Amino acid sequence: MDCVKLVFFMLYTILSQLVFSLSLPHLCPKDQALALLQFKNMFPINPNASDYCFKFKGFHSYPKTLTWNRSTDCCSWDGVHCDKMTGQVIELNLTCSGLQGKFHSNSSLFQLCNLRRLDLSYNNFFGSLISSKFGEFSSLTHLDLSVSSFSGQIPSEISYLTNLNILRITTVDPYGLRAGPHNFELLLKNLTQLRELKLDSVNISSTIPLNFSSYLTVLQLPYTQLRGVLPERVFHLSNLEFLHLSSNPQLTVRFPTTTWNSSASLMKLYLYDVNFTGRIPESFSHLTSLHELDMGYSNLAGPIPKPLGNLSHVESLFLNGNYLEGPISQFSIFEKLKMLSLGNNNLRWPT
Repeated sequence: MDCVKLVFFMLYTILSQLVFSLSLPHLCPKDQALALLQFKNMFPINPNASDYCFKFKGFHSYPKTLTWNRSTDCCSWDGVHCDKMTGQVIELNLTCSGLQGKFHSNSSLFQLCNLRRLDLSYNNFFGSLISSKFGEFSSLTHLDLSVSSFSGQIPSEISYLTNLNILRITTVDPYGLRAGPHNFELLLKNLTQLRELKLDSVNISSTIPLNFSSYLTVLQLPYTQLRGVLPERVFHLSNLEFLHLSSNPQLTVRFPTTTWNSSASLMKLYLYDVNFTGRIPESFSHLTSLHELDMGYSNLAGPIPKPLGNLSHVESLFLNGNYLEGPISQFSIFEKLKMLSLGNNNLRWPT
């Protein structure tokens, strides 16, 4: 008898919780649900987007917005996350969602004023301009507009987002996006909390200013037409893990001779096709965490620098297309080396 009572009690508890949950009002505010539905209706789905996304990100896209509808709480919609207390929409992740169409400056998206994270990467917005209204999302910590066919000038208003930790605005079109010296300087000067900055293939055509976030772990600016001398301060960012400045032939790079502050953290260093001057100093041998080094076509000359022989954790090493000469000897100590490129030099194996 006691067992029967226990079963009935458990069933009653479960059913009560179910009825209570079904009777709860939607957590998501109606105006924000409407704004999301209006945003959805502006962008038909590209059925061929999956292959495109897989090519760049390694996973297939799927149309997240297709399941959005009025009958369900928008906080339960795919890609939407809400504050558990207030119900406000605070995150919108629509990467690889197959969205296509023009992104207008009066988009209902800008009504979601409490957003903290926004990811619209890997969609197709048909050469739309990046609206200055993105600068009104004052709570944003993450913004990703990468590879979504935006074009034109990155607005200076992006520099108003002083809480940003991550900013990714990359493109595969070398003529698609530009920042310009003034806007680029504003980004680095004002976004003092940045931990990750990716502006691949954005036309910057500028030097790298001296003022930038000391919290950077990723600085990724390949194919950006950088000029002048790379500030030595970049190598002294104590949290820096990945530095990618490749394919900026007008950028002059000199390594500091003193121990780098980033020597314990730096894992990837890509300086392919830059204008390297001077020598690789002894301080280079202190990069104890370095796993990947690419200095192909960077004007390295003379014998293979001895400090490279101390990088015992390196898994990939590219020194091709330089003016290196003499015997190849020290690479036998690289126990973890998986990829090695030394072509287009004047090197020889020891006899």
